[in-house]
Amino acid sequence: MKEIVVIAPVNFMNEPTRLLIAGNGYNNVELLEGERRSGIELTRLAIAGGAKVIISRGGTYEMIKSEFDIPVVEVKVTAFDLIESFKAVLQTGRNGPIGVIGYRNVIAGAPVIAEVMGLQALCFEITDKRGIPAEVERQIAQGVRVFMGDGNVVGAVAKHGCRSVLVQSGSQAMQNAIEQAKGIIYAAQQEKEKAQRFSTIIDFVHDGIIAVDTAGCITVFNTAAQKMTGFSRHEALGRRITDIIPDMRLLKVLETAKSELGDIQRLDEQTVIATNRIPVVVDGEVRGAVATYQDISEVQRLEQAIRIRLSEKGFVAQYTFSDIVHQSAAIAECIRTAQKFARYDTSVLICGPSGVGKEFFAQGIHNASQRRHSPFVAINCAALPEALIESELFGYVEGSFTGAAKKGKPGLFEMAHGGTIFLDEISELPLILQGRLLRVLQEKQVMRIGDNKLIPVDVRVVCATNRDLRNLVNHQQFRSDLYFRIAILNLYVPALNERSEDIALLSAHFVEVFGYRYRKGRMTLSPGGLDYLRKYRYDGNVRELQGMIERAVVICEGKSISRDDLLVESQAEPAQTMTGDGEAFPAGQSLRAVEDWYIQQTLRKAKGSVKECSAILGIDRTTLWRRIKEVPLAL
Repeated sequence: MKEIVVIAPVNFMNEPTRLLIAGNGYNNVELLEGERRSGIELTRLAIAGGAKVIISRGGTYEMIKSEFDIPVVEVKVTAFDLIESFKAVLQTGRNGPIGVIGYRNVIAGAPVIAEVMGLQALCFEITDKRGIPAEVERQIAQGVRVFMGDGNVVGAVAKHGCRSVLVQSGSQAMQNAIEQAKGIIYAAQQEKEKAQRFSTIIDFVHDGIIAVDTAGCITVFNTAAQKMTGFSRHEALGRRITDIIPDMRLLKVLETAKSELGDIQRLDEQTVIATNRIPVVVDGEVRGAVATYQDISEVQRLEQAIRIRLSEKGFVAQYTFSDIVHQSAAIAECIRTAQKFARYDTSVLICGPSGVGKEFFAQGIHNASQRRHSPFVAINCAALPEALIESELFGYVEGSFTGAAKKGKPGLFEMAHGGTIFLDEISELPLILQGRLLRVLQEKQVMRIGDNKLIPVDVRVVCATNRDLRNLVNHQQFRSDLYFRIAILNLYVPALNERSEDIALLSAHFVEVFGYRYRKGRMTLSPGGLDYLRKYRYDGNVRELQGMIERAVVICEGKSISRDDLLVESQAEPAQTMTGDGEAFPAGQSLRAVEDWYIQQTLRKAKGSVKECSAILGIDRTTLWRRIKEVPLAL
C-alpha cells in the first residue's frame, strides 16, 4: 500500500484520479474505489497496508475523520464546482426551486451562488447521512423536483422518481488534496527526524534525564535514567514521578517554578546521585519540569579517566620488581618487604644512599598494588626551585600569579588521583610546604594556588630520601608530624658497597644494555675488568657503576672490556693536586671534570643534601640536580 490513499466514494472520481496520478508522477499515491465497499472498510484496509494519509470527500471524509486517528485530507468542492452543478440543473428545464442537500463541506456557498445566478434554492446542511431521506421527502412536499448533492442524496432522490445532479469535485481540487497530503507526510517525516535526533541525544548523554508534565507524570525517561532507577522506559512513561523516585523534588519545582541545582540525593543504599532540577516555562507558565541525574561513582570514574588523558605526560610506572637485577640476599629481602607493602595503601618511606635505585622500588610497589592501572607520578623535590614546587604539587588557577597559564593548571596530586605519587628527595622540601603537604595527606584534599575550593584526591604517597630524616627532625629541619605520617612503612635499600655480590650481575646487565644501545654487538667483561669493578669503591652506587660501564662500552675498541677501559680518568693513575682544604683532586683534567669532582666532594660533605650543597656552591638547586643527575637508572 502507498503512503497516500485516495478513497473515492463515487465512480465519477475514479477515472480523473487515475489520470491525475499517472500524469503527475504521484508514485506514492494509490486509489481505492469505494462504490461497493464502505469508506470505513477501505480505510481500515489502507491503514493495515501502511498508509499514512487518507484522501476523500463529502460524507466519507467526515466519517473517516471522526473514526480514525490518521491524517485525512478533504477533496473540497469549489465554488466553480457548485456553479457547474447549478448549470446542469438549468439544463434539465426545471424552473422551480432546487433542493441542495449535503454536508457543509459540499454545499458551503451554494445559497450565495444560487442568488447570484437568479435561482431559488432550498439548502439544507446535514451532519449524518441518515437524515437525507427525511429531508428529501420534506423538500418534495414543498414542490422541489430537482436536487443537488453527493452520492447519498442522488440515491435517496431516485427512490421518489425525481431528478438529481451530483455535485462533483474537479481535477484541480483532487490535485490540491494530493499536494496537501504530500506536505503532511513531509512535515511528519521532518518531525519524526527531529524527534529521533532529540531522542538520540537524550539517550546518548551519560546523565539520567527525566521530564514530567504539569500533573507530575513522566514524559521523558532516557537510557541512563533506566540504569540508575532500575525501571524500564515502558514502565516509567506516564507514571507519577513519585512512583519511580519517591524522594523527588520535581513536584516542588512545578509548584515554585524555581530551579534546584547541585543537589545530592540517594536512590538506594548503593547509588548516590547529583541532581539538577529546572522548570519548563512556556509563555510565562510552568508547563512541566526536567531533572538531570549523575551517578557519583560514575562521575568519579570519568573524572579519573579525564585527569589521566589530559595529563598525557607519561605518568606510568615502567618497572616492576622483576626488573631489579640482583643476586644479594639483602636486595632479595628488600623486594620481599616491598611486595608486602604493595598490598596496602599506607605511606612508604624508602631510604638509602643516592643512586641505589629507590625509584625502582617505588615503581615496583605501585605496579604490584591495586593501583597499578592508575597514574604513577614522580617528582624530585630537589630538582625544582622552591617557588615552583608548590604550584607543581598543588596546581593553580588563572591569574594566581604572574606568568600563570591562562586556564590554570592541575597539580601533580590531582594528576595522580587514584594512583601513586612518588616524592623523591623529600628531605629537600621547604618547611613551609611540609605543613601543607601534611594537610593534604591527612585530609585527602588539595586546594590550588589562588583558589577557594577543595578538590578531593585519592592518592597513595611513597617518599624517598638519601638523608637521615630522624636527625633532620632532631635539628628541626624536617617536621616531625610529617615524618611520622610518611614513615609508617620503612624500606632501606643498601649501598652497592654493602652488597658486592650484585656487582658482577649488574655489570653484565649494563654491558648488554649499552652494547645494544651503541650498536657494539655482544660484549663481555674481561676478568681483569670485573676484578677492578669488584674492588672499586662506589660513592655513587649503582648509578656510578652504570656510568662507568657506559663510558667503557663507548671507548672500548674490541669486544672485551678491560680494566683500562674502566679506569675513571685515564689508564695511568692520575696525578693529585691539593686544594686549600688539604683535599686532593686529579690534576691535568678538564674544567668540567674538576667541577664534577668538586661537586661530588661538596655533596659528600653536605651528607647528600642538595639544598646545603647548592648553598655552598652558590648555584641553583635545579642546576645542581641537573649536574649530578645522569642517565635514568636501570637496575
